[in-house]
Amino acid sequence: MRRIGNGLLLFSALAFGAKALIHTEVQARFTPIVIFHAAVMLAWLALFANQASLAAWKRFGLHKTLGRASVLLVAAMVASGVIISWKIGQELGRFEVTIVNVAAFVTFVPLYCAGIYFARKRRIHAHRQAMLIGTLALMTPAYARVIQVLGLPDPLAIVVQLTITVLMAISYEWLTMGRLTQEVQAMLGYSVAVVIVMVAVLAAFFL
Repeated sequence: MRRIGNGLLLFSALAFGAKALIHTEVQARFTPIVIFHAAVMLAWLALFANQASLAAWKRFGLHKTLGRASVLLVAAMVASGVIISWKIGQELGRFEVTIVNVAAFVTFVPLYCAGIYFARKRRIHAHRQAMLIGTLALMTPAYARVIQVLGLPDPLAIVVQLTITVLMAISYEWLTMGRLTQEVQAMLGYSVAVVIVMVAVLAAFFL
């Protein structure tokens, strides 16, 4: 899990960095709240990777302390993300970005809460998967930056996000458990359902 976390952190940094370097016009939108949001999102990915490392090293006390403190980080992520998404819709007229970003948090927040619940019940595998699937739901903007740099259609980011989420979660499930547990089926089902609803809303608005 720590390798996955480190990979997501590195990929996100490279994706957003490439977008800023190649499409320099986006740098004009690097307002304080955008920079703050980028910082807290990267902090979450770093925490995700670090928590996996702490668990592997059996430093459970620090793992639990950071887990409790993560509530503040998640609150900052959601608040800044919603504000930025709303501004993009209002100022740039790109309400599709607003819808996609809100859908990501609609997926992430319940799964984060589920992860906390599973941890308290000592259902460690379900806890890890809840945090993994929830975190993968936040990766759509990073995928979108790569797709934009490559000159591909933006909606492809949704397909990439859903495909990677399902394949990664199922692969981790089979490698660790040898089967697909009910908890992971439910969490993946919820994640896929949110994407389906999001696509339906986008279709209603823009087709």
